[in-house]
Amino acid sequence: MAKEDEELNEIWSLFKDSPEEYKERRRQITKTIQNEATGFPTQMSIITAFDELLLCFAIGGQLKNYYRYGTYSNCQEQREKFWFSMRHGSFFESDEPLDELTPKQLEKRQKIADFYKKRLMATKARGSSEDVWDLRKKKLDKPFREE
Repeated sequence: MAKEDEELNEIWSLFKDSPEEYKERRRQITKTIQNEATGFPTQMSIITAFDELLLCFAIGGQLKNYYRYGTYSNCQEQREKFWFSMRHGSFFESDEPLDELTPKQLEKRQKIADFYKKRLMATKARGSSEDVWDLRKKKLDKPFREE
């Protein structure tokens, strides 16, 4: 058991005394792994973002928005996503292992995950119908008949 502890301490000393650039790379890889574990996407398709933007501006998307909200949409969220994908997205998904990615690629994946986190937080901050309506505790026997 002592021999194993000595080997582990030796390996740890290699990591502990490594240059800052290696420590930073390990930190980026760890952060990217955490984002992938939480379920936020770390890759973004430019083509998908463009399709969503076109769908929003199309007649069907505008009619749906008019029906739901009483006004036409300026497609702000879709435009933001499209321009973000132009800067940080790609045309093809990469299936390279994380340890083979460059620091720039890791940073790009981190930015994409942060984009989706911010979007989720903004959606949750806006609220939903559950904020207005109370949950009914008792089931109605005849909900559409006057009594």
